[in-house]
Amino acid sequence: MQVMEQANAEQLLISVRWPDEPACPSCGSSARLVLGVNGDREWSTWRCVGCRKRFTVTTGTEIHSTKLAPSDWLAAARLPDPTPAIIVEAIGVSRVTARKMSSVMSPVKDLELFERLGHLLRDRCRRASGPGDPWLVEHLPATLRADDNPLASSRNGTKSVLNALRARPFGATAAKVAELADVSYSQASRCLAELERRGWAERTKTAIQRGYELRRATLWALSWSDNCMEALAYLRDRPIRRASEAADRVPQRFWRLFWSGASADTLRISQHGLHIAETLLGGRDVCARAWAISALPTSVLGECRTLRGFDTGSTAEMLDAELARRSVAT
Repeated sequence: MQVMEQANAEQLLISVRWPDEPACPSCGSSARLVLGVNGDREWSTWRCVGCRKRFTVTTGTEIHSTKLAPSDWLAAARLPDPTPAIIVEAIGVSRVTARKMSSVMSPVKDLELFERLGHLLRDRCRRASGPGDPWLVEHLPATLRADDNPLASSRNGTKSVLNALRARPFGATAAKVAELADVSYSQASRCLAELERRGWAERTKTAIQRGYELRRATLWALSWSDNCMEALAYLRDRPIRRASEAADRVPQRFWRLFWSGASADTLRISQHGLHIAETLLGGRDVCARAWAISALPTSVLGECRTLRGFDTGSTAEMLDAELARRSVAT
């Protein structure tokens, strides 16, 4: 009897979300394979034939990845006043779960049952697109129409990854793209695979300089195809999350300047500050000197100023100016 109630509750939810037939939330394809019930959660699961992703009726909705059974959500939707206390008494869930359910159901408690269920099952991804989409350019050119936006069905994570790739025209590893887009590595990998499937991104295996070595790596870059350029025309150019350097280490781009003793990846400013200052301030790399002046501690710069070779000339003037600036700032 309980199994029949669960099946009936789920069929009602399916008919609310997909009046015709279930379709993949990611690509919209209705071609699917039935995989059966999803573990203990008692939700039917499908696999899309097009993009090969698994989905249920709750995928991408307000109750995405819910651990409650379909009948529990149906019972909560039928409550006239879904406060946490009433939900705990009616369904028997914990108070924490009841508060989460109440936060979803309370805004629509005055609506009819089907409208409440529709609120539960609305697609969060598609709801975010349109005029309020933070990734849509503010003023579209006259040649572009908002209804033709190829990014309308894409998730914000995919748009963030696409924006990060635009900032790296010569390519970046998946880990670097995840850092720039401010998403997890697994999410970046899924988004990159989706962009590759749509022909907007491509990957190449090449050798890149890492410190003293050349290492094989897979770089992702935009394909710059016509479809890719059209998508970029709709995508707002937003600042990416800049990679942060470790506070106590020399940036990797300057490792090649250290040739004496241990490898530069083992150097620490707190332990080898004077050696780092001598090497970078006494070298010819302007960028390295600028980083050392701005990043090394005042005590290290002051000690370096007393060394032979740094006590006269332009280097001494540069150190004096920086030390004076810091003393005024403090």
